[in-house]
Amino acid sequence: MRDKNRTNRRGGALRRTAAAASLTLIVGALPVALATPASASQGACESYLASKGYTVGKWVKKACGVASGATGPVGDSACRSELWDLGVKEPYASEACDRA
Repeated sequence: MRDKNRTNRRGGALRRTAAAASLTLIVGALPVALATPASASQGACESYLASKGYTVGKWVKKACGVASGATGPVGDSACRSELWDLGVKEPYASEACDRA
């Protein structure tokens, strides 16, 4: 009787551990599985700036291209910096780079 109880306890612990590991994998993979591709683009950045009255020339296109080509905060930061250097006001530069 004792051996049977030990086996059941070990089996239960093993099942709980496996269930916890499975749950951890599912929870970790869920954001990746549900992530949608970015819908923003260089064109969206340029269009936004044009709608705010800025001339979209070579340098604005380059700045928007930096944001759309580089992922994450590095691309956005470089884009904003380039747009600020061109005289684009901070809120417009931030919004434009977020759209790229």
